[in-house]
Amino acid sequence: MARITKAKQLTDRDRDILSDLARCRVLSLEQIKDQYWPKAKERTCLERLARLEKSGYLKSMDISAETPGQHMKVYCLDIKGRREVCGPAGLDKADVFITHGKQNEILHQVRTNQVYFRLSKTERETYKIGDLLEKVRGGRRAGGAEAPDAAYTSDEGEEIYIETDTGQYTGKQVKSKVASFAGKKVVWVCPQNRVNFLQKHGARGEFLTY
Repeated sequence: MARITKAKQLTDRDRDILSDLARCRVLSLEQIKDQYWPKAKERTCLERLARLEKSGYLKSMDISAETPGQHMKVYCLDIKGRREVCGPAGLDKADVFITHGKQNEILHQVRTNQVYFRLSKTERETYKIGDLLEKVRGGRRAGGAEAPDAAYTSDEGEEIYIETDTGQYTGKQVKSKVASFAGKKVVWVCPQNRVNFLQKHGARGEFLTY
């Protein structure tokens, strides 16, 4: 890769990426490329993101993927990125994270956010990750109900929950979540080989596999 210099000015695409990161907290290189550079080489995406990182708009790190020995590059906002998306006409600064999250939860959040890119523009504007839902509700199980990994309001006005299993949940955990989510429409995100396991323990709704 050529020597990286700072981004001289933000493009509309840059601002859209920053907004996505503000709502999702952390996204993978693959997710950003698929959304904004679907036909370009990965290098094109990497170079622009590197310029934004050098300018202080975002931060990157490498994490372990599900398959041993495989890694994934992920991004979150930095201070200038949060400043760009917040303000009088933007998001509330207190609701925008500038860290990737806990090391053992980053991959989980990345997989959860796969649903975000299937939503309409208005639905994306209502998207909230689990950490923000917990903050708003006052805790993970405030009121006796467990907060999902994310939630959004559909164009029809219905609140939809998103719950992700990267292959770590036990049957007991799945049953607990199903009971806590009673009455809510849920999108379950999981590897293809986990669908039967989740259904066996009561999971119902749409299944988005990877």
